[in-house]
Amino acid sequence: MHEPPRYPYLHVDVPERRAEEVAAELWDLGAEGLEERDATTLDRPEREGTITLVAYFPEDAEAKRVARAMKRRFPARVEYVVGDEWRDAWREHFKPARLGPRLVIRPSWETVRELPGDVVLTIDPGHAFGSGTHESTRLVLRELDRRIRGGERVLDVGCGSGILSVAALLLGASRARAVDVDPDAIEVTRDNARLNGVASRLDASTTDVARLRGHHDVVVANIEARVLVPLASAISARLAPGGCLVLSGILRGQEQEVRAAYPDLRLRLVPAEGEWVALVLQR
Repeated sequence: MHEPPRYPYLHVDVPERRAEEVAAELWDLGAEGLEERDATTLDRPEREGTITLVAYFPEDAEAKRVARAMKRRFPARVEYVVGDEWRDAWREHFKPARLGPRLVIRPSWETVRELPGDVVLTIDPGHAFGSGTHESTRLVLRELDRRIRGGERVLDVGCGSGILSVAALLLGASRARAVDVDPDAIEVTRDNARLNGVASRLDASTTDVARLRGHHDVVVANIEARVLVPLASAISARLAPGGCLVLSGILRGQEQEVRAAYPDLRLRLVPAEGEWVALVLQR
């Protein structure tokens, strides 16, 4: 009999203020996936004020090497997931939810009772970030529910699962363009567009946002502050006159830094949920 596969995951416990810095370091050291666990997630760190970074490394030796390096500064350990049942275990926690006056989100294996006027978004995250359960994603979805009225051209920067692009199209946008540096995210985005019957109106690619042309009525970017700041010029350039830009993935305390990177836009709203905030800007 063959032994089941073992997947190594490096767990690093870091202070909240160091989480972004250490997460970037783990990516640089070869992590192929990264999860943040805080007080709002199902698996919570044991110590208050701490974030657990869970990094996937394809090779056991590599995970152990990085663990040794991290232990010089933070508690770190390698844990293993045995077998493949874990791939579907998260499904039991992903349930239908209403995110706005019109927008209802559901995974493909769940059914919902629709009310008149409801827009039901069916989403399967796959290997890409974006199920609608994270606060930063919900903040943007609520803004799309409020602002999409029909015919808008939408740009989704760092699309992940494509949840924002697909939601905008279901709410009435005419066209959406989704970009991400991860080819897997593009495939998941296309799958979710097909699942919701909007694939013909969605263009998804790994094109660098700085190389895009044209203007969009609504631009959304749910990434994180350390990416939103250097991309500010490229993102802002794609916003049409009078258009709305929604930035998310911003922790409380980072909003001023991000806001300062977009000086040519007017701040209209700063919605917040938990430790996360979004900036709603207008040209």
